Amino acid sequence: MGQLEGQAYFTLPKNVWRVSVDNGMTTGQWFSGGGKKGLPDEFFTLSGYGLKFYDHLNPESKHDLVNLHEHYITATDRADGIVATFQLTDAAEAWGDTLADFSQNFFGPDSVNLGGYITNPKRSLTSLFSRLRVEYGISEKATFTFSIPNYSTARQMNTWGWRAGSLGNADLGGFIAYHSANKAKLDNFINSEFSTNLNSLTMSKLEALYDAFYTAGGGSSILWAMELGADPLGTSIVGTQFNPFSDSNRDTTTVDLLMEYYHPDRTASGLGDIDLGLNFHLLGSPIWAGESLFSLYAGFGLTIPTARLIRKFDPAKVDSIGRPEQFNQLELGNGIKAWNFSVFGEFYRTIRGREVKVNWSTRYKFNPEARYWTRVTPRGTYWVISDTVLSRIGESYRFKRGDEFVGVVSGEIEIIPDKLSVFAGQVWAMKRRDVYYSRNQQWNSWMAGGIDERAGYDTRSIALIQKLGVVFENTDPTNQFGSTPFEVELSATIPLLARHTWSSFSVGLSFVTFFQFW
Repeated sequence: MGQLEGQAYFTLPKNVWRVSVDNGMTTGQWFSGGGKKGLPDEFFTLSGYGLKFYDHLNPESKHDLVNLHEHYITATDRADGIVATFQLTDAAEAWGDTLADFSQNFFGPDSVNLGGYITNPKRSLTSLFSRLRVEYGISEKATFTFSIPNYSTARQMNTWGWRAGSLGNADLGGFIAYHSANKAKLDNFINSEFSTNLNSLTMSKLEALYDAFYTAGGGSSILWAMELGADPLGTSIVGTQFNPFSDSNRDTTTVDLLMEYYHPDRTASGLGDIDLGLNFHLLGSPIWAGESLFSLYAGFGLTIPTARLIRKFDPAKVDSIGRPEQFNQLELGNGIKAWNFSVFGEFYRTIRGREVKVNWSTRYKFNPEARYWTRVTPRGTYWVISDTVLSRIGESYRFKRGDEFVGVVSGEIEIIPDKLSVFAGQVWAMKRRDVYYSRNQQWNSWMAGGIDERAGYDTRSIALIQKLGVVFENTDPTNQFGSTPFEVELSATIPLLARHTWSSFSVGLSFVTFFQFW
């Protein structure tokens, strides 16, 4: 994130090479709006799942849980009619209780929205990496730079949870209480001595009513809904179109299991994105020339997307437990051929034989559009069937990462002249909101964030970072041991503020050497 190294020469003398090898370890957590650790609670539902409870698209349907009293239990008898006939009998009067007639509705009148909130109290990212940086002085005024990172390992971990939410246009708890009480009453009467006084025709219809609604194999069975409980997504999701683990409508799953399946802990290794650039000396004198007290520079660069991204979804490529490989893939870069423009400079002087300097830099990163393969997930799509997700979003989509601005200020002072220096600095990093272009406008907005439907989440971010370090120098030819000039830097970065981005602590060890070819 900008120039913050100990001997940060922005340009080099002509024909001088500088080679830097950095090694580091980073560990961080994601911080959302308001300083919340992890992702904000995220509304989740399954598209079409509410139709099992009330098919608002077909009000006359007899395959939902509305208007159960209109169901015909026999060829000529509706549910409410059977109950009404029973209540007029002497047996019912002697029993001293009443049965519900199935006419009370608990869903509608509009679509039923069964949902809740996926929670993510912890989201972490750790990595071990190295970076090779090569710089070459093309002239006294221009320096070429090349940087390539490599990750020996990177690991992202998420802790997922579930919080039941309000059920729009549904009182599932009331439905369960109503029918649990009614089922218990039917059980009570059928098994009581009063049932022997009921005429056989009415008794057979009453038993048929019980079998139709309150047994697993009943033609109008609602037992499945009663067993789901008041939080069906959190406890027991049924239906092959909602359960990617089974071809049976009887098997169940939960949101927690869906998150573990689609969003497991992910690891990756390999190259990151390569950076190329040119730095130009504009005013003043570089510190290595020492002819003035300041210098001013400008630079531009190109980021080449060489890092591994997620690959095209292929259901045939699975891991050892049968999970599609794409679900395990972790991106090591942004996948964008980005342009970097920067202005930077330094102020320096010698005080009591010790060099003191202040560096500053500003950088603007322009991120053009790029195309990515779609990651299959029910988050934001509300579908678990991969073909459905891809048909609604597309196998790929266009994406514009928000442009980025980075500002850096650092100061350095020699503790032992020409041998040991310490430095400290701060980095301010800001990024604009991302823009998505797919077949589904709702998904585009959901991914970008900053909307009421995804409160607390945004792809517009800000971070403030503190960096500290010490540099051992062996570059003064009059006070140098060995034939090779070099520097060794030990540094640490400490996060001070992070919103909608990673808050990472890192330590690094760098080795820098110089040589010249004429």
